Amino acid sequence: MELAKKYHPDANKNNPSAKRKFQEITDAYETLQDAKKRREYDRTHVRSSEDTEFGADGAQGFRFYDASGARGFRYSYQTNFSDSFSKIFSEIFQDEMDQFAPDIQTELLLSFSEAAKGCTKDLCFDAFVPCDSCDGRGYPLNAKVKVCPTCRGTGMVTIPPFTSTCNTCKGSGQIIEEYCISCQGSGVVEGVKEVKVTIPAGVDSGDTIRIPEAGNIRRQGSQPGNLFIKIKVADDPVFARDGADVYVNSNISFTQAILGGKVEVPTLSGKIQVKIPKGCQHEELLVLRGKGLPKHGFIVHHGDQYVRFRVNLPTVINDRQRA
Repeated sequence: MELAKKYHPDANKNNPSAKRKFQEITDAYETLQDAKKRREYDRTHVRSSEDTEFGADGAQGFRFYDASGARGFRYSYQTNFSDSFSKIFSEIFQDEMDQFAPDIQTELLLSFSEAAKGCTKDLCFDAFVPCDSCDGRGYPLNAKVKVCPTCRGTGMVTIPPFTSTCNTCKGSGQIIEEYCISCQGSGVVEGVKEVKVTIPAGVDSGDTIRIPEAGNIRRQGSQPGNLFIKIKVADDPVFARDGADVYVNSNISFTQAILGGKVEVPTLSGKIQVKIPKGCQHEELLVLRGKGLPKHGFIVHHGDQYVRFRVNLPTVINDRQRA
């Protein structure tokens, strides 16, 4: 293996620590490949962390099971294996999380009308985007390439029983001898990303919309992260909401409250005439079924609208009213 060659004492005569690390690498390989040594390692190092998959300070490790389903060995980043052993794996195996780029979170302010009826928004935000100079390749079009010395062109590295993407060539099987100056070979640069987002009707403050693969790009070939949009809805001077229900105030005269009548009130779909019941009380509510905001579920239905009558009591009473 490449690490054994790298730390072989013959190649590091002036490096005293190389001999120790070479021995650790040798021990690690032997432990992995010898079932008896693995079982012995389990008995002496894993007993204290039985039935857990987390290391010290909550660091998560992993469990290994052989083909028969029997437990092999388990390691946690800070507990079972030595630091050098963990570093061996980090040098050999590419962190699988590198395949996924970081997500982006942003906030979007909507008016009440936009939130109630739905809308389409064009968002601009800072993100890592493909490099224009090399079209995201990370190297010039005519760059020289050679076979990766670590995986010998296969793009994969195997230490039984593990196989993973080669960390040297990132799975391509080739090494590029020259890189794009603009992106330093990563294929991505800091830039501004534009996304068109469809906002569904009925969203509320605190709701989050997820746009798959609209986030950052970590490097060439990696899966883009997601874009999470946290919604914030501005207060409206006319409508108040409680979930999918909406409330409006309607000011009526004292006479209208006593005798009844009609009054025009706003709704989400426009103004309508509603009846004022005789003997209407101050703060009395009139329900307009299905006139509220949409509720999203298996079947989309709407909440209700409540008209709150506010009776304007007279401050001066004339002779007719006295009579």
